[in-house]
Amino acid sequence: MPFWSPDSQFIGFWAGAKLKKVQRSGGVPEVIYSVPEIAQGAWGLDGTILFARAVNSPILRISPTDGTVTPVTSLLPGEVSQMWVQFLPDGKHFIYLARTSLTSKDPGAKIYAQSLDGGDPTLLLATQSRGIAVPDYLLFAQDQNLFAQRMNWKAARKVGEPLLLAPNVAASPAYLGTSEFTASQNGVLIYGSATGSSFDQFNWYARDGAVIGSFEPVIDFQQFTLSPDGKHLALNSFHQHATGSLWLIDLASNTTTPLTTDPHAQSDPVWSPESRYVAFNLLPNGGSDPPFLVQKIEIGTQQSQPIYGDHERHWVEDWSPDGSFLLTHDTKTFSIIPVTGNSKPKALYSSSSVKDEFHLSPDGQLIAYGDNRTGTWEVFVASFPSFHDIKQVSMAGGVQPRWRGDGKELFFIDPQGKMMSATVERGAAPKIGIPRKLFDTGLVPDPTVNQYAVTEDGLKFLVLEPRKGFLETYSVVLNWRATVN
Repeated sequence: MPFWSPDSQFIGFWAGAKLKKVQRSGGVPEVIYSVPEIAQGAWGLDGTILFARAVNSPILRISPTDGTVTPVTSLLPGEVSQMWVQFLPDGKHFIYLARTSLTSKDPGAKIYAQSLDGGDPTLLLATQSRGIAVPDYLLFAQDQNLFAQRMNWKAARKVGEPLLLAPNVAASPAYLGTSEFTASQNGVLIYGSATGSSFDQFNWYARDGAVIGSFEPVIDFQQFTLSPDGKHLALNSFHQHATGSLWLIDLASNTTTPLTTDPHAQSDPVWSPESRYVAFNLLPNGGSDPPFLVQKIEIGTQQSQPIYGDHERHWVEDWSPDGSFLLTHDTKTFSIIPVTGNSKPKALYSSSSVKDEFHLSPDGQLIAYGDNRTGTWEVFVASFPSFHDIKQVSMAGGVQPRWRGDGKELFFIDPQGKMMSATVERGAAPKIGIPRKLFDTGLVPDPTVNQYAVTEDGLKFLVLEPRKGFLETYSVVLNWRATVN
């Protein structure tokens, strides 16, 4: 979220729960103000800094004299976000984008102008795009077309109709309301154009490798988990969005909505066995500093509930089949955390090697996981909760183990990206079959990230595949006003 000082000598930005500034030439960043939630800023001619917090917050003003913070707007009825604040050329007024929904489509989104001295906001334009204010014009995107709306800034009103500047401007849904364009105050315009999707693609595979379905994501997802009932995906973006990092896809309608409205970073969503709740890690300070929290959220409510939190990392990996506890780890020690009652971690297994991707069998008696004890990631199965009987499943590397719904088959990905299957026969000690290839996924396997999911019957595999055919180019236009005058 970088923003420039008026003299172009400093860059403001948000990182580590703080607004900061750094000289354009480099150096040690200075803290401007502590803001736990992700924040976007604007820098005025007199040193005033405005900043916007993504959810349920007015625009705030930092005084250039004493550093006090006061609101300069208020949320109108129905508004859930005011963001993309920018000063007008006079330095005494500013614009911002107000939203009535945190979904990707918001017909109630509008750009307003307001004075630093207060007063009511003035409606400028109904659009879902952030605006860029330059002398005599307001730039905005609509349906991936870039427009210039001539403005009388003194009167805060439009003049004539918007004029097309460029078609096929790339969208950037990492933050609601953004597209790939920006402009200076002296006539320089830069915009990006894209062909193909910039996001990885979801493909459904049958056991023989036949592609039986696909859909394009609308956010830059990098790991996901399929609900036990097969109706929803809970997804984690590794970028922090205006609503946090977690999203929900309804597979029947192919609609994508934020799982939460919390703008802090989240990670590692896991489903409860009845597909009613999602547990996850909440990272108020971006994961670099404590606290490290574990929470759960009921689908459809967007209101999270605390489970546990302290200064130690407990990455959530799975939810027990009986719904009573979560499986967590700190990369070397495996623990369980009760969901209700005394929700304190209980360590069950620890070793010096790095481990990840713990998953319980459907009957709760075995646990599968990845372990790097030899310097190569391999898949292991152990008795649960004792970890006394540990068996290696993969023979030449493997990651991301997943159980079939009846516990009689275990899937994993080998180092070449092949989907592998091993039978599991139960007895006094489990008997693991020799792994066999099902199909090539095309993935570069990651031992710590969910890159695929499998249905309960073991017949369909959903794979998040690397993007193909994506190309983005940037164009610089000097004196762009000559194209519309």
